[in-house]
Amino acid sequence: MKCFILGWIYLGLMFILEAILPKCMGNENGVIENLQILWFFAGIWYCYKMASTSMYDWGGKQSSLWYAGSIFFFLLAGRELSWGRALFWHADGRMYKYSDMGLYGQLVHPMVGVLLVLVLFLLWRGKIVSFLRSIKFPIVDFILLAVFIFMGWLGEKGNVTFFHGMLAEELAEFGAYMMMFQIVRSVGEYMQTKK
Repeated sequence: MKCFILGWIYLGLMFILEAILPKCMGNENGVIENLQILWFFAGIWYCYKMASTSMYDWGGKQSSLWYAGSIFFFLLAGRELSWGRALFWHADGRMYKYSDMGLYGQLVHPMVGVLLVLVLFLLWRGKIVSFLRSIKFPIVDFILLAVFIFMGWLGEKGNVTFFHGMLAEELAEFGAYMMMFQIVRSVGEYMQTKK
């Protein structure tokens, strides 16, 4: 599998963006956070499309595994948007609590639990272990994903002068979500050519 060059370019660009962009772009529900959601929608669409694509047979139910991927990306999108709380604010600037959201707010956590159980069931039905044994895992892309995750942690928790704060964290998360999508896409393409 080829190395994802765009990811490495973005890694360098991320530090420049952190230095020149206004800090407000890293705010909750800000521009960068909203752009992150595009990777999740791309992941949902790609996994849904792959559920009916012809590929190498690893012995599991193909559609189950890819539907699990779609639900996984949906869960990430929901978490990033605080399941809708990030979209609505009180007049005084406070974010809504789940208790402020009526029946929907009461159903969020049970719904997430049901979706997680469904993902586990679909992974079992898709024989995830057999699938992982049959793929050529994109190690370099996974290393870059780990770098973005570390940089996100550093932006949030660290106190490094060249990379810190909410903007740094959101830029790193954008890179991490881009790499998650890329890894799934790379594995999907590999499984199509292996058949």
